[in-house]
Amino acid sequence: MTEEVQVSPTADERMLGALAHLFGIVGALIIWAIQKDKSRFVRFQAVQALAFDVAVMLFTGVLFFCLFAVIFAGMFGTMFVAFSNSSSENFAPFVVFPFMFPFLMFACISPVSLAILAARIIATLSVFSGNDFRYPLLGIQVEKFLAG
Repeated sequence: MTEEVQVSPTADERMLGALAHLFGIVGALIIWAIQKDKSRFVRFQAVQALAFDVAVMLFTGVLFFCLFAVIFAGMFGTMFVAFSNSSSENFAPFVVFPFMFPFLMFACISPVSLAILAARIIATLSVFSGNDFRYPLLGIQVEKFLAG
């Protein structure tokens, strides 16, 4: 029966793995391209960082689409109601709503951005300290991808 020996990553491998998580999709892609055949640890961390960034891009794209759909539906709905009833008090929401747009965007995007930043920092610090970091659910999929 063969037993795999867990070798702790070197300082350079830890640094490159941490940089892959910290610098986003471009940094992870460059580190993966340079180190994919040299270090299993760095390859896994770079591919995992790439997968995380792609998942984040897809999630934020869906979030923006839904947010814009709700905001524009609200604007056009308010405009429809305002123009169908020609009294002047119905125009107030139509005038105020476009000015609320930046605040609505900030209120929806800030918590998501902070969560993504926190996940990226946790991954970076964990890998830099020598741990074999895995994102929940995503790490298992990346491991299957690299094994197959």
